Amino acid sequence: MTRLKLPQRVGWAKALGIADGMTHRPRAHLPTPFDFASVQQSRRRTAWAKAESKIVPTPQRLGRLCPPYVGAALLVAVLIATATAAFAQVPGPPTDAEILALMKVHCVACHAAEPTHEAFAKAPAGVLLETIPQVAANAARIMTQVVVNRAMPLGNEIRMTDEERDRVAAWIEGRNK
Repeated sequence: MTRLKLPQRVGWAKALGIADGMTHRPRAHLPTPFDFASVQQSRRRTAWAKAESKIVPTPQRLGRLCPPYVGAALLVAVLIATATAAFAQVPGPPTDAEILALMKVHCVACHAAEPTHEAFAKAPAGVLLETIPQVAANAARIMTQVVVNRAMPLGNEIRMTDEERDRVAAWIEGRNK
């Protein structure tokens, strides 16, 4: 077998090799079960069977799947299922301790007997929110200022989230029942 020189190679007659810039040979066709069927059997196949052979994966076609893609698809499916389960859990009603903690983080700097916020010498409007009875006594004001109008905390300086506002509303509504 002689090797053709580069100028002699043309179109389809080119031999594949390193001189062409190819470092690997193209992948050979993997046979399917229908490649081994006799001519008579192939004539008997209906149009439906031909269409089905294109849809149903054969072991040879399954061998062409890249395992990292299969693993990545499985990982994505598990993550979606986990995220869905996490969102499906509804938190229980807020406890007094949770509300008191929220008040200490977002309200007590101003609404205390001795405010720590530099702008206030005494609690604004005389509203104290240091204990659960004080919070319960001012529940209507809290609902209006914190949940409905979103005016408090003043300028949202302490960055109260919507979830925290929802928890305060749920606590107040739960106490009113």
